[in-house]
Amino acid sequence: MKRMRLLRLGVWALLACLLASAGTSAYAAEQKQALFKVTLSATLTKEWTFTRIEESETDCVRTTRGSGRWQTKLSSKTAARMRAIAVSNGRVRFSGAVVAALAGTAARSGLMTTIAGGPAPCERFSRTARCGQERRTFRRASASVASPRRGILRLGRLRGADSIRSFRSTCLEEPSDIRAIRTDLPLATGPLDSRDVFDPNVPRWFVTGDTEQVTTLEGEIDGRVTERVRWTLNFTRLAPS
Repeated sequence: MKRMRLLRLGVWALLACLLASAGTSAYAAEQKQALFKVTLSATLTKEWTFTRIEESETDCVRTTRGSGRWQTKLSSKTAARMRAIAVSNGRVRFSGAVVAALAGTAARSGLMTTIAGGPAPCERFSRTARCGQERRTFRRASASVASPRRGILRLGRLRGADSIRSFRSTCLEEPSDIRAIRTDLPLATGPLDSRDVFDPNVPRWFVTGDTEQVTTLEGEIDGRVTERVRWTLNFTRLAPS
């Protein structure tokens, strides 16, 4: 009787393994894929204001107030080919998930006011400088595309566009704490509907990410930074290959 019980357990274990193997094979056979041409357009905006007050031992006071605006606009010059693959739990994985051939322009401008005062013999003056727009261009930049979790599409950081950070104007001051806030594509995520991805009756669809974030600075410099990121990925379905 003991031997018969062991034999039955062995049969059930073998049957379970066969069922699991069959399920895996069926999933692999039914795994959905779709091929697309993908283009990207985006606008990144960063605006800031700050106040810095410096006081000397002789009670002389210098107040610096500044405001600035930085904006980058970019778009695809050539469509990327990208394959979407259905994975577990309704998620989507992208193969070849890079939009390249991105080109665009960055511009920066602002206003600086300096006020000095205090008891004699402190220097007293008030100066305002309107800093004209500076521009930088870039070509052949790229960004990755991923779906980190179900229903979400995220872009990676913009690569190959170092010039958009290279402003060094002596007119427009950008304090280090503000300069360290590097507005970029990942700030915004977009909704991803797998039904659009794998429905052959949907020849074209798009995903848009749009967000705004405000950072307040306190300490030696009081300031406020507002970041806005908006991007659109356009997908055009291709015949399977």
